[in-house]
Amino acid sequence: MVQYAHILAWFWYNDNMDNEIFEALFEIVTFFNQPQQDRRLLKQSNISLEPAALPIIVRVGRQPGISIGELANQIGRNHSSISRQVDKLVTAGWLVEVERRDQRIRQVTLSPQGQRALLQIKIAREAALRDKLQDYSNADKVALLQVLQQLATTLTGPGEYRE
Repeated sequence: MVQYAHILAWFWYNDNMDNEIFEALFEIVTFFNQPQQDRRLLKQSNISLEPAALPIIVRVGRQPGISIGELANQIGRNHSSISRQVDKLVTAGWLVEVERRDQRIRQVTLSPQGQRALLQIKIAREAALRDKLQDYSNADKVALLQVLQQLATTLTGPGEYRE
């Protein structure tokens, strides 16, 4: 009976830990997805963009030549909504369309103005994160980076489901 209780405790601990990991990740994603975070970041960057444009600028900066469809999938909004937003960003000079090899697929990259804006956003984001992690030791930051990189690889590695 004692051994059975030990096994149940082990399963409860592991199930509970999995739930706690999920809850922590959910809180992190929620933090980064809040429009007020985007507004604050844009204000600190001195960039005059609407918050809904920030995820587009950042993703296009990370993936030059990304298609509108892939951008919509990654951001979690519908194709037509992202397409309209991209049109506005192209017109305003933040993005440029890549020459189409396939007329059905529209791809974009950052313009020089968009590249400068992304650099300002990165600087502001790094400053904000540095402020949030100011009580972490360098060893804690290194450990956090290693675990986050490992998790990113695990979640997005080869053979994983992606739409």
